[in-house]
Amino acid sequence: MNNQPNSDYDSAWKEAITVYLEPFIEYCFPEVYQDINWEKGYETLDTELQELIRDSETGRRLADKLLKVTLRNGENALVLIHIEIQGQEQADFAERMYIYNHRLFDRYCLKVFSFAVLGDDNPNWRPTSYSYSAWGFESHLHFPSIKLLDYSNDVLEQSNNPFAIIIIAHLQTQATQGNAQQRFQFKSNLVRRLYQLGYTGEQIRQLFRFIEWIMTLPETLQFQFKTELNRYEEENRMPFLTSFEIDGMLKMGHENVIQILETRFGNLSDNLKNQINSLKDLDFLKSLVKQAVTVASLENFEELLQQQNRVEN
Repeated sequence: MNNQPNSDYDSAWKEAITVYLEPFIEYCFPEVYQDINWEKGYETLDTELQELIRDSETGRRLADKLLKVTLRNGENALVLIHIEIQGQEQADFAERMYIYNHRLFDRYCLKVFSFAVLGDDNPNWRPTSYSYSAWGFESHLHFPSIKLLDYSNDVLEQSNNPFAIIIIAHLQTQATQGNAQQRFQFKSNLVRRLYQLGYTGEQIRQLFRFIEWIMTLPETLQFQFKTELNRYEEENRMPFLTSFEIDGMLKMGHENVIQILETRFGNLSDNLKNQINSLKDLDFLKSLVKQAVTVASLENFEELLQQQNRVEN
């Protein structure tokens, strides 16, 4: 009963901060939020960020966010949100923050403000700066960081900001690693809370996709969860999730796989895109997201698809 599937934190967070970008910054970095002129809009430069840092990493930075914004004083600036979700302590994390900041400044000739979100489970790991010096020379970067472990459930539950729900789901997923029954209970309670907070049907569906993506359960408990949720919706006449949003989750998985492969290998052929978009096995699709990050070549990736086709046939 305790063998729940692995949670895909990176892909879930990528989806969450794409859908809830402004609430995310408002909740996690309120001073930044207040100084950005949101009426002017913003430009996401995520593809450019992946290209810029490709040489220094394996390309696994799925959830990082790079925005070109207008500040309320009229100045243009870049805001880099660097998210370390699954990893434990990384000795070179602060150095990577330094490298990305300087590479972005060099490329865009704009002020670059870097921030970190630490979603790991080590309460003592709190990088905030990187520097080196010699012969009277000094180079230094200090960056604000937030630690998700610092958020208490009491504070999170008092907020109407939808990103508080996302942080709760993240923390409860970490806390129930190896305890599927407890995760089932937490997940059930959290989804019921979506209805109690008065969110619209679309907001509930969006938040549910994140919860479902991250709070994975063994097949038997997942069936029980679905049964209870359907009953709850029928009793309260709120038919928002009875379809379980499978189509939406498949679409998200298709898009994630294609984006990762194109970031690493360039544009994909229409044939390969069609093969990916035709996949209906959600568990296999989740595994492909991880394979797309680590696979050595497109040829090897296509072999994975062929192997799956042989299994299904």
